[in-house]
Amino acid sequence: MLRRVQKASFSQYFNRVLYRSEVLLRYFMRHRGFLLRCLLCWAIGCLALTADETTSYDQRFQVRGDQKVSSQIVLITIRQSDFVGVYSDRSSSMMDLDEATDITDSFFWNKKIWNQLLSKILKQDPRAIGVTLYFGDNIGAVHLNNEEQKNFFDPRVFWASTTNSLERVLTPAFSNRENSNLGSNEVRRDEDGLVRRVFPLRSEMPHLVEKITGKRFPTTQAGLPINYRGSIYNFTQYGLSEILYDELPPDTFKGKIILIGAETSATPVYLTPLGTLSRSEIMAHVTDTLLGEKWIKRLNFWWYAVGFFVLMGFAVFIILTYPQSVALFFILWIATLLAALSAWVFDSFYFWSPAFAPFVLLAATWTIFIGYQATKIERKNFALQQEQQYLAELEQLKNNFVSLISHDLKTPIAKIQAIVDRLLTQNQDQELQTDLKSLRMFGDELNRYIQSILKVLRVESREFKINKDAADINEVIEEALVTLRPLAFEKGIRIQTHLEPMFSVEFDTTLIKEVVINLVENAIKYTPSQGLIEVTSTETEQDIKVIVKDTGDGIKPEDMDKVWGKFTRGSDQDLKTKGTGLGLYLVKYFIELHGGKVEMESKVGQGTTVSFTLPLESDDVIEEIL
Repeated sequence: MLRRVQKASFSQYFNRVLYRSEVLLRYFMRHRGFLLRCLLCWAIGCLALTADETTSYDQRFQVRGDQKVSSQIVLITIRQSDFVGVYSDRSSSMMDLDEATDITDSFFWNKKIWNQLLSKILKQDPRAIGVTLYFGDNIGAVHLNNEEQKNFFDPRVFWASTTNSLERVLTPAFSNRENSNLGSNEVRRDEDGLVRRVFPLRSEMPHLVEKITGKRFPTTQAGLPINYRGSIYNFTQYGLSEILYDELPPDTFKGKIILIGAETSATPVYLTPLGTLSRSEIMAHVTDTLLGEKWIKRLNFWWYAVGFFVLMGFAVFIILTYPQSVALFFILWIATLLAALSAWVFDSFYFWSPAFAPFVLLAATWTIFIGYQATKIERKNFALQQEQQYLAELEQLKNNFVSLISHDLKTPIAKIQAIVDRLLTQNQDQELQTDLKSLRMFGDELNRYIQSILKVLRVESREFKINKDAADINEVIEEALVTLRPLAFEKGIRIQTHLEPMFSVEFDTTLIKEVVINLVENAIKYTPSQGLIEVTSTETEQDIKVIVKDTGDGIKPEDMDKVWGKFTRGSDQDLKTKGTGLGLYLVKYFIELHGGKVEMESKVGQGTTVSFTLPLESDDVIEEIL
């Protein structure tokens, strides 16, 4: 029983895993284009990260300038000129020191001078003295008296050892029995010749910096990056003559770490990210790094890779969410912020974070996903064009259907009206006359509906063009009013005109006449009995203006924008009056075809004023003149 339960549980678990795998696979296949682009951007960022090796520190050191260094470090630099008096007595044939090219550490050896130097420094109770020059077999046998032995073998004095070409350690002449006062002065160059790292040595010969500081390097692994803090002028420096002639205060070296080196016009001089430095100057930077625990720290490669993945995802979100200009601004802002943050963290906490690789990642993401966006937009545009084409065909089909039905209805309506007219003349029965007149009125109303629909179909067709002729707008207005005055008379409405004399203007007389008829007919329709309609025409320097004002019920403010639509009427007029809702739509359409404007003002209970303007000179005329 237990085995069957275990088998069933394992089978259910396996099925769930298989189902989830299938779901993930289907998701990947649906979004493979997007996911592969993300993977490509991330790979480019990681590839750029691999190029951000130790050499990237060089630019950081050069850009950030001089930084604060430990005040415990003091450099004593011995120059060639300090030994001019020593060597001037040896041979009159000796070359000028400034022209010497084979100067080695042994050049700076003189027992008397070194005894005086060490004696004066030790009297000020320094913390440690590190001699970076190697004095061993190269200076021959040295005999010391008691006073000299006391100075040369002082436990605070540490002498540099070196190695030969066979990696054999060469000890200096002043090593004690335990070799506890020795330290390696080895300086190694990278493949490009620059000194960037310090190499911890084996335990039997620690580094000279470890001896003078009393601290150990944080690791025995080769290649600890030196945190160069600026130029050599950051460190306190003194010359040999200043010490020998007591030109310094008595507590200058108290509690300090002293590094003694030499300055020559020949080798050894080392190239560093900050330029050429001597061995003692490089030792000073290493000492400052070890004293302040300023070792440059960096995470494992995969931590940076994970951070790059998050950065890439954020950049993709911005690019896909915001417009291109806004997204570009955010991308540049993020790149600048990361560069500034990287420099601040490096200078303040000695933590290395890449600046070049994130910029490459953001640039690659921007380039790839802008193309992705363009592809999506192109697909959407294609789909939209297809949909527009489909809708256009559907609209054309609808228009053809409506046009066909309207044309087919015109003939029966005309026949019905003719029969009604004949019956009106032949039958004098009062009741029948009333019914026939109502039928005739309904036929006329239906005919107007059909005519309005045909007009809309005609003006919305692609082949529709306006035919402009020079005409007097006042004559067109009078012709329109002639057809409408009987309708106004039946309702007891007066029509007054105030037509200002003006020159002829080019416009489509048929369309403008239709505009006037629609406006006045609307005014008659919505004006109560004994009302007044005023039609006014004026001329300005740029256009002519026609105003139709009535004393009807007015239009509600919320309906002002709606009444210009197709098949749209005021919310309170649907039950009061009949209409197609096409009149004002045609008015606006016809006027805008002429380059004019239509305006409406209305107050509920006080009436409505509709005006339109026509330009005196059309764009076609202006183009011909130019």
